[in-house]
This record gives sequence, C-alpha cells and structure tokens, in this order.
Amino acid sequence: MSDQALSSVQTEALFYQSLRDLDIGLMSEVWSRLEEVFCIHPGGQLLSGFEAVRKSWADIISAADPPVIDYRVMHIRVAGELAVHLVEEQIRPSGSQAHHARVLATNVYARENERWHMLSHHASLPLIGPAKVETVRKMH
Repeated sequence: MSDQALSSVQTEALFYQSLRDLDIGLMSEVWSRLEEVFCIHPGGQLLSGFEAVRKSWADIISAADPPVIDYRVMHIRVAGELAVHLVEEQIRPSGSQAHHARVLATNVYARENERWHMLSHHASLPLIGPAKVETVRKMH
C-alpha cells in the first residue's frame, strides 16, 4: 500500500484482492492492529484480536487455490472515523463452473492516522433468495 490515505472503499478493494491473490501480507496490511478487531467466518466462532484474525486468514489462504471472488457493496455508512459496509460476496473455486457461493458480509473500517483499516469482518451464508435490504418503518 502507498503512504497516501486510502478510503474505506479502496481498503475494501484491497481486502478482496488479498483473497483473490491468496496474499497474507496484503491481508495483514488491510487489518487494524488494534486489539478490538473481530472476525466471524461463515459457520465459525468469534475471533478476537489481530493475531487470531490473521492466523485464521493464513490458515484459509494456505489451504486454498485462488478463488474467483466478486463482491457488490449494498450499503455504506460513514460516521466520523468509522465506516460500515454491507456486502454481497460471490465466491467459487477458480476453474470451476459451479455456481458461486453467496455470502453476506458486514465489514467495518476505522480511520487511523488518515488511513482506513478493517476492524471487523462478519460473513454468513444466507438461507435463500437474492440479497435485499429490509427497512423497518415506524407506523406513527
């Protein structure tokens, strides 16, 4: 990464690039070094702290072939030094003609010294149907 400030959108692009390239070095650069970082992989346990999160990604990356990953940002909310991205991921093994696995993720970023770093990645497999945003509306 360059020394110039990166927006949360650029940091997110680097996160998904690190997955496509199976690049644990780039993945490590994306994540904050704060102790308050968290990750929940689909069906997995809560991982807390940079070292636990980094190890989980290193284990995944070391056992994987480069995947085909597409993602669509469904919503972004920036409030001060935090940005929350709701993302739909489409993932499949490279060379495979199988349908993509669809994953919904919430990625949280914090601006630290003019750069955005990931604080949290929570991914889950939806039950059925395409991604849609449901809004609760007040009746009165």
